[in-house]
This record gives sequence, structure tokens and C-alpha cells, in this order.
Amino acid sequence: MFSLNVLARSDASETQVETADLLRSDVQTERTFRIGLLVDSALVSKYTVDLVKWAESHQKLRITHLIIHAPRQPAAQSNAAQKQGILSDFFDVLSKVLLATILKKEHRLLRGIDRYKDHLDSFDLCSLVPGLVIVQFDQTDIGKIRDLDLDLLIQCGNAILRREILRASKLGVISRHADNRLIPGGPPGFWEVYLRHDTTGFTLQRLTEELGGGDVLMRGQFQTRWHFLLNQAALFEKSNYYLKLLVEKIARMDKLPVPVRTAPYPNRLFRRPLAHEAICYMMKVRWRLAKRFLKRISGVDYRWEVAYTKSDWPNAVLWRGLKLQTPPLHFLADPFVISSAGRDFCFVEEYDYVTNRGKIAVYDIGDGSRIGTGLEESFHLSFPFLFHYNDQLFMCPETCQKKEIRIYRCIAFPLGWTLERTIMRNTDAADTMLFEKGGKWWMFTNIDPTESGDHCSELFIFFADSPFANNWTPHPLNPIFIDASFARNGGLVRDGQSLFRVSQSHAFDFYGKQTRINEIVQLTETDYKERCIGEITPNFAKRILGTHHLHSNGKITVFDFTTLSRVSRGPKHWIKLYRMFRDGTILHG
Repeated sequence: MFSLNVLARSDASETQVETADLLRSDVQTERTFRIGLLVDSALVSKYTVDLVKWAESHQKLRITHLIIHAPRQPAAQSNAAQKQGILSDFFDVLSKVLLATILKKEHRLLRGIDRYKDHLDSFDLCSLVPGLVIVQFDQTDIGKIRDLDLDLLIQCGNAILRREILRASKLGVISRHADNRLIPGGPPGFWEVYLRHDTTGFTLQRLTEELGGGDVLMRGQFQTRWHFLLNQAALFEKSNYYLKLLVEKIARMDKLPVPVRTAPYPNRLFRRPLAHEAICYMMKVRWRLAKRFLKRISGVDYRWEVAYTKSDWPNAVLWRGLKLQTPPLHFLADPFVISSAGRDFCFVEEYDYVTNRGKIAVYDIGDGSRIGTGLEESFHLSFPFLFHYNDQLFMCPETCQKKEIRIYRCIAFPLGWTLERTIMRNTDAADTMLFEKGGKWWMFTNIDPTESGDHCSELFIFFADSPFANNWTPHPLNPIFIDASFARNGGLVRDGQSLFRVSQSHAFDFYGKQTRINEIVQLTETDYKERCIGEITPNFAKRILGTHHLHSNGKITVFDFTTLSRVSRGPKHWIKLYRMFRDGTILHG
């Protein structure tokens, strides 16, 4: 678990120096930043093509050469060596065949997801990159690469690079990998699924002579997907997105960022799964497929509920919580509590299983009864964050389905609300929180920059002079965190002068494992720090599987939790299932 301040210095003076360097470099040079791609052949993955097309649209950089590594043929083995290796060769071939079988079967699953259906396809780069060099990395070839006068080399192939090639460009060679603190080795994205890790990580680094990698320039973690190839596709997509951001920063600064601190790796090296491991994996995936299928056709689903205790949050005893009355065919989540005229009210997401859409409902904490619908739109609403400004009450609910961040004003408490302003458009953001601190207004939000449906991995901060500012300034450390184990917001608690960000943690193939309470210890226009002071795990009642939200107004504490139960959805449910069977999306819909 780590806090990642991406590509930025941690104090104000160093940030000022970095900004000054940036301005000087912009003034001194207008030249194009030249990049070479190191590949195994001209046929590359969709992610490498995406990188090249992105560079074509960029004003300051270009991928000018495709450098293809043509390895020499290995020397033939002696007859004695061949005989000694017959048995090991048999098991090696068997493990390769089993892995190929896994890839083939899981590729069929990916065909049902538009963004990943061409994950394993190959594309010819020759028509996209003007220069082509075929090398074997001997001294003559290294000289050819140096003569290209490249600023940076990006390793997009599988060759192990050593010695002079690492210094053949001005800034060396950078590459992307699975996070080598967790799972060094390959196949990328496999072992995290096999071992049911909560998160899968990526690493961007400058390659060095050291065995096992080099200088880490950026890291991140996202929630592990439920099968290998889907997890690998998400891994490549995420790492490719941040590789582009890293390359853009390097080109702008004309230098590499300061490396991230690393620690010794205590575990074994992971390699291609052995035959028995591949068989075990296939059995696990078949079991997951069966469970998913049975859960969908039987109408069993995760059902969130909300409870409250009449105490402040540090003294809340959650097992004593009283549940709100959940309507049939609905679940309740994301509670926020507020007091008015001597009464306590709870605003929640009320999700309808029939329409697959949420709205904002209001409950009376006094008796736990439902008062009515506070806000409903033609799109999904959740996370009804409440705040005061100029003696008026406002709500900033999650509206990511609309790709907007909206603020609604209360015109008749508690059920009368009107749209006041849209403060961000074309932004895929979830669980936004707005608050004032130190004379500034701050926005904490979970943006999905790749629009892949993942709002759990990145935390972004913006600041402005008021909640209705036309332009919010992005924090220089954005994204503050790239880590699905604590990036997503789960509530905000103000205790005197102290602020606590509640964050969500997620498990393997499960949303809403537990929450963390993080004290915000430093929040400025140049820095951000928080520290975890405690965790809330789903142990406070029987049959509870997860919890992902907590809020308190100083005298009432509200929280949510989930169980697995049968949810009957009627004819619309069966119609939806029929369409999912027909379209082949029964396991992804």
C-alpha cells in the first residue's frame, strides 16, 4: 500500500524550481522531441499503435523511428543436452499449450467487451512511423541508433536490454511493466488473478544495468479484474495512458522526473504458469463463471443498506446501528446526515433494481422512515454530498453517467432542489466532495481518465475561490493517488478544525470491501498529505460482506453495508437476461 505523488516534488520550494525549469526549457527550445520505439517486429499491439497515434497529434514530440530487434539464432544443443532435457521439455511444451488454451478461451470472453475485443490483435506500424531500423544491438547497430539523435527510447518489445543500448539516446530507455513490488515476471496480469490479489499494479521506469529493472518513475494500482485476459487488458490500458502522460512531461521538461523511492523485494520471481498451475487456474475461472451465471439467472445480487447510530463518529459502535427502512426492489447506499430545525435527516442513494438507476431519497433519522424523493433525473444519481455556502444548502451528487459535475441548490428543505450550476463538463467523475479550508474551496473527486468504468483508482484534487468558480485549478500532484485500495472517496468528516477523508478499499472481484479513515494533515496548493488513523471492516453484524461509506454531523453517524440476497426483478429482469444471452454479454452486463 503506498501514497503516490505522481511526478512532482513534495515541497513548495522544489515545485517552484521545477516550474522555473519548465518555463526556461519552453523558452530555450522549440525543437521537436524525438522518440524511438524498440519493438520485436513491425506487428505490434493496439496499445503501441495508440501511443504512436497520440504522438502524431502532439505538437512538441514525434515518434520518428521504429527500431526492430532481430535476435541472433541460438546455438544448437548437443545430443546429450537434448536427451537430458526431454522430460523438462515435455512439461514446458505442455505448460505453453495450456497457457495458449487459456488465452484462446478468455479471448472469447473479451469479444463481448467493445473496448478490449482487439486486445490480442496485431497491427502493422510501418505505415505510421517514417523511420525503420533493424538491429541486433551489437556495437555497429548501437552506433546507428546514436546517429539518429533521439531524445528518448521507449521499450515496447520483450528483449532484455543491457549495456550500450541503454545509453543510445539522450535520456535513455523507459518501459512499462507490471508492478515489480508485487508480481515481478509474467505473464502480465495473470498471477494477480491466480492469487486473488485485491489490486494489480503497473510500473513505468528508466531501464538501468541493475538486474530486475531500473529507476521507477511512476507507479499505480487498480482493482484486479476477475479473469486473466480482462485484467491484462485493463493493465495495458492504464499503463499506456500514464506512459503518455509521462512522455509528455519528459518532453516538456527535457529531463526525467525524480525517481520514486523503492524497497527490497522479498518474494520469488514469477514466470509462465506450470502445467498444474494452469489447470488449477482454469478450474477457478470455470467456478467463477458458474457463480456469475447462476447469480444472474437466480436474481441474487449484492444489496446495500444504511444504518445509523446516535453518537459522534469516534464513539460510534456500529453493531448497535439501526437500519433505515429499505423499499422492496431497491438498495440504499452513500448516506449523508444533516440537522435542521431540531431534526436529523439522512440523504441516500436509492437504487432501483428494475430501472437500474439511482435517485436521491431522504429519510427521517428519528424513526428511520422514508420522507420522499429529494432529487431524481433521467440518469443515475448517487453520493449526495451536502455543503453550505453563503447560508444556503447545496448538494453535489454523483452524475458521472451525464459526464458532468453538478451542484443543486435547496429551495424547499428537504425535498425541493434545483440545478444551480454545472461546474465541470465532459468529465467522468464520481463521488465528488466540495469543502472550504484555508480560504480556498477544494474539490476531491474520482475521475476515470480512460473512461473504462473504473472510478476507484485515481483521486484528483482541484481548488478555486468559490464552489461556483468557472475554472478550477488542478492540483500539481494530480492524480494524488493511483491506488484502488484507498483512492475512492467514501465520505468526509469535519471534527473541529480537523478534516478526515473516508476512503474505500476494494477486494478481488468485489466492490466495497472496507473503509479507511484518513486524517488530512496537509492541504495546500502545492502539497497534499493524509494519514490513515483506522479501518472499518465488515465485522459488525452477521452476513455482512462489505462496507464503503461513513459520515457524521457530530451527533449522528451513518454508514452503509452490503449483503448477498435474492432480489426478484419481475418480467423486466427476464427480458434483460434474454437480451444478454442474445448479445453474448451475460457475464459482463
